[in-house]
Amino acid sequence: MSENGPSDAAIYARVSTSDQDVSRQLDEAHEHLERLGVKDIEEYPEIVSGAADTDTREVYNRLLNDVKTGQFDLVVVHEISRLSRLGPTDTVS
Repeated sequence: MSENGPSDAAIYARVSTSDQDVSRQLDEAHEHLERLGVKDIEEYPEIVSGAADTDTREVYNRLLNDVKTGQFDLVVVHEISRLSRLGPTDTVS
């Protein structure tokens, strides 16, 4: 993180069915990150139920691995339920 705030960030966006679209979640997250001055942004869009076992959530698991390796200063989600409907499923040290 730079002294002026985060320099890179990830956006995790999730919808439950293929007839839904993550674009609104991504657009609003990008607007927020632009206001913060973040330029380096990686998107993690996923179509899977929030109640699904984390073993089946490929994109979510890739995000967790990237966070654990320190690739981002910040992770943005549209709302906490986008991460999981079951509460915390993994911790990042």
